[in-house]
Formats: sequence, C-alpha cells, structure tokens
Amino acid sequence: MQRRRTTKELIADSFLELSEKKNIDKITIKDITSNCELTPTTFYNHFQDKYDLIVWIYSTFVEKIMNKIGNNGYDWKHTLIDGVKYAVDNKKFLINAITHTNGQNSFINNMTRINVKVFLDVIKRNNNFDEIPKNLEILSKIYIYGSVCMLCEWLINRDSVDFEEFIKILEDSLPETLRRYLYKNTKM
Repeated sequence: MQRRRTTKELIADSFLELSEKKNIDKITIKDITSNCELTPTTFYNHFQDKYDLIVWIYSTFVEKIMNKIGNNGYDWKHTLIDGVKYAVDNKKFLINAITHTNGQNSFINNMTRINVKVFLDVIKRNNNFDEIPKNLEILSKIYIYGSVCMLCEWLINRDSVDFEEFIKILEDSLPETLRRYLYKNTKM
C-alpha cells in the first residue's frame, strides 16, 4: 500500500518542481499553490512563507538522516554519504536556494543553523547529555560551518573532487574530540 502524502509534502513537491525551472526568489505562493491545485490559504495554514517551506524541506531531510546515527550500525560516515547524495540528487534546488536567497532568509544560514541544531541533538541523545559542554558546542559549530560551506562550494563546482573523495574529506576533517561522541554507539 502506497503511503498517502500530506498537504505539506504536496506543497513541498510543488515548490521543488517549480524550483527546477524558476529562480526561488521569483516563485510566488500563487505559483506553488496553483501547481498543486491548492489555495494560498491552505499554504498559509502550513507555512509562513516560501522561506519557511524551504527550511521545512531541508530540516525534514536532515533530521531523518541524523536521527539514524547509532541505530543498526548507521554512523557518521553513513550520514555524510546520505547527506551528500541528497545534495547531488537535489542539486538544482539547492543551488537555486543557495544563490537566490539572502539576508534572514539565506538558505546557507538556515542550512547551517539546522545542521548545528540536529548535530548537537544527536551528540546529546547518543551520550545522554542534559546539556552540551561549551567546548563541544563550539567545536561542533566550527565543523558544521566549514562542512556546510564546503558542501555548497563543492555542489556548485563539482569538478574539484568526486563524490567518494568528498565524503572521505568530510569524514577525515571531523575532529577526534567529536568523533568519540558521534561514533560512541557504533563500531569504528
């Protein structure tokens, strides 16, 4: 039996389809809702604006893969593989979001914020922390900020290194201090 898509998923699919053909800053709520045969009111029942939708699309994916860490042998390397594969599979949308959003709606800023939050949540959960020690929080932010910027640069200029080499670079750049917390429940 095929799973029925939610209204949020229908709106997201419509937006992703439009972002393949049009700059994100030029897509209107009317475009999105007309494309999936919904009303603007329905859109606003689920999202504040298209930037809220972009954040929801990205955060839904990130939470899904990051929350697998520590389960059934799924480790940080698997997360990197799935994350970079998502970026490659959604390259047009992501490059569109990177290049056609700015200011408080900047996709890179939101992407970084989401990744840091979920990364810290995983460390917290997998290590039974009530609160993340400040040094781990800062080190995590440095790693995530750098990884997000490099992913965006790699996505735009993919001729620099291939998929496997890029994964290896991202995994090798994980500081040993963080590695202990991410690989705690999996065999390294």
